[in-house]
Amino acid sequence: MRGTRVWSVGIAALVASAIVLGLGAPSASASPQVVARKVLATGVVYQQLNDGAYPIRMYVVTFDPGTRATLDGVLSGSQIGSFQRTSAMGTSVGALAAVNGDLNDWPGRPTHQYVSDGTIMQTGSRAGVSFGYRQDEKGATIGHHPLRISATSKGATVAVSSWNTGGPTTDQVVGYSWYGGRYERPSVNQCSARLVAPTAVRWNAGQIGTGRDYTVDAVRCSRTAAMAVDTASSVVLSAKLVGKGATFIKGLAVGATMHIGWSNDSPDAMDVVSGSALIVQGGVVQYGSSCNADLCQRAPRTAVGVTSAGRVIMLVVDGRSSGSVGFTLAQLGKEMKSLGAVNAVNLDGGGSATMWIKGLGVVNHPTDSTGERPVSNALVVLPGADLSEPAPLRPRAAI
Repeated sequence: MRGTRVWSVGIAALVASAIVLGLGAPSASASPQVVARKVLATGVVYQQLNDGAYPIRMYVVTFDPGTRATLDGVLSGSQIGSFQRTSAMGTSVGALAAVNGDLNDWPGRPTHQYVSDGTIMQTGSRAGVSFGYRQDEKGATIGHHPLRISATSKGATVAVSSWNTGGPTTDQVVGYSWYGGRYERPSVNQCSARLVAPTAVRWNAGQIGTGRDYTVDAVRCSRTAAMAVDTASSVVLSAKLVGKGATFIKGLAVGATMHIGWSNDSPDAMDVVSGSALIVQGGVVQYGSSCNADLCQRAPRTAVGVTSAGRVIMLVVDGRSSGSVGFTLAQLGKEMKSLGAVNAVNLDGGGSATMWIKGLGVVNHPTDSTGERPVSNALVVLPGADLSEPAPLRPRAAI
């Protein structure tokens, strides 16, 4: 999100305020020292904090609302199915800073829901915890907000159960787009409708999610021939050969208008990335020190959070070394709260945990023996406007 002011407090004051805010608690850092700091742009600040007593190394980028910089999600490739290093993704888009994003599934895809520039990329294999950042760069919505997709034609609406994430089960309608690549596409034994000629992106009512109108190009049910997603702008809706989903597909008329819309209760969001655990909600740390699950153990971590004023905080923590032992989820939540986050989500960690800064390179210490791990997506701070993001039109009248 964009920022209006530079964090201009001196190093001594930063350390003192960090201790007052809770970094001095035994469950977080005892005596953090700011060992590096760089203003990346107005309202965008990088700093490294070390605590030799713990020991821990932390890397923080803060992003204030209201300046020219923008926050964006980046996939490793133009379609699902590849991996790339966080540093390469940050460099390729001319970013000021980048951290790794969501967990990764094979073959090179985020684990959870993912929306980019108002376009649905996938629903993902699990719901996760979403981070929906505002198009006006003035904050974000973080929480358990599942992606809901609907298809409407001539007053009839059906829920689209998944997008670029597997085939339909009985009564379901699912969606496929060009972004699914060769891994996610319609199959045989399906009733399918191909939609073409998408209109401009429009907000839903209340600017919660977006949608586009399409034209129904073809409808076919076949045991032997799959309907192709034949252009980058077309999508296919598919269902089993029988059931409620098939009834909806069969009832579509070629030439009719179809509206595809999505929402996940994130106002003004055009981009949604996700993580595995909600670590701070409403200013309350969500995990206790008694959590013994594998997810809760000390590890390298990446997290993103938002303050009550809309400042976004991106944090990477080194782990699995004598110089930095890593954080449990409880410690990570306490750290994010101490930095001011009222809501925060744990992103991918372990060997994936990476922070890259323009002019400095990878500033943390990834734990893989081969160095920085390739991942499927990243969260980046751009120096100016996101030129790939459209400005949505107002909500349209009912179809």
